[in-house]
Amino acid sequence: MNFSQLEYLKALVQHGNFSLAAEKLKITQPALSLQIAKLEEELEFTLIDRRKRPLQLTPEGEVFYEKSVEILKLVNELKQVSFEMGDEVKGYLKVGIIPTLAPYLVHLFINKLNSDFPQLKIEITEQKTEEIIRQIKMGTLDCGILSTPVVAVGVIFERLFFERFFAYVSEKHPQFRKEKLDMDKITQEDIWYLEEGNCFQNQVNSICKINLQKEKSQNLIYRSNSIESLRRIVENQHGITFIPELATINISSELEELVKPISGQTPVREISLVTTRSNPKDRQITALKETIIQSIPKRMRQKPKGSVIDTNIKV
Repeated sequence: MNFSQLEYLKALVQHGNFSLAAEKLKITQPALSLQIAKLEEELEFTLIDRRKRPLQLTPEGEVFYEKSVEILKLVNELKQVSFEMGDEVKGYLKVGIIPTLAPYLVHLFINKLNSDFPQLKIEITEQKTEEIIRQIKMGTLDCGILSTPVVAVGVIFERLFFERFFAYVSEKHPQFRKEKLDMDKITQEDIWYLEEGNCFQNQVNSICKINLQKEKSQNLIYRSNSIESLRRIVENQHGITFIPELATINISSELEELVKPISGQTPVREISLVTTRSNPKDRQITALKETIIQSIPKRMRQKPKGSVIDTNIKV
């Protein structure tokens, strides 16, 4: 058994088939199959159920894989020792950010991060909360930025900032002339919403107290994973959608009137950094965290008056 075989198994589990895993590892598929077979022969039990599509671990394989991931993470920690010994922040950081946050946050901090830490390379991917946490546990992401509270074991959360929720109201809607959106006077048919299973949409559902799972009684049903797509619908059609505070910063002056505070207790989402308890890239993650906090509007560093809306996510 060797570390390369463990890396091969990890790639195979991640990609679910031999050809994709071999391509990622830059080896041939027969070579990958041979190494997995050798590992199984040495262990004297089967790791992969090859009858399933995508491939799945056997019960014995799941136990072995969990331990092998822990070993690979320890090896990577040893590789990071040289970076941690010096004063300079450098290396490679893989970060996952939820899609309802990344388009509005990354451009605020990335130039400062590159300027302050030129030796630090950062790779950012947009992923849902559950996938970010899963990959952090596997070691394929170093940290994540997402909306909390979230119930999850094996990771820790550190609060970064708060965002208020705003309504984005069409000029054709009766409440467009109001200073604030009255939640008691909107109906299900008024609202354009994100695809279910998104933590932002879970929070919107809590704010609206409307069962958005029901079929809408209008000609166009538009389910999207993009807040920007929903904004375009509101601007050109009718109705209402909801946007986070950072999304309001770059709205053009001619569209600012479409942004409305929500009446009553202000709904708020909490944004946190998630990572593992013992992380070899603590210095790099701290640099990222501090840069983000310095780059956002000062008002968002403290919780505003209002209620933090639960994500209703358990991982």
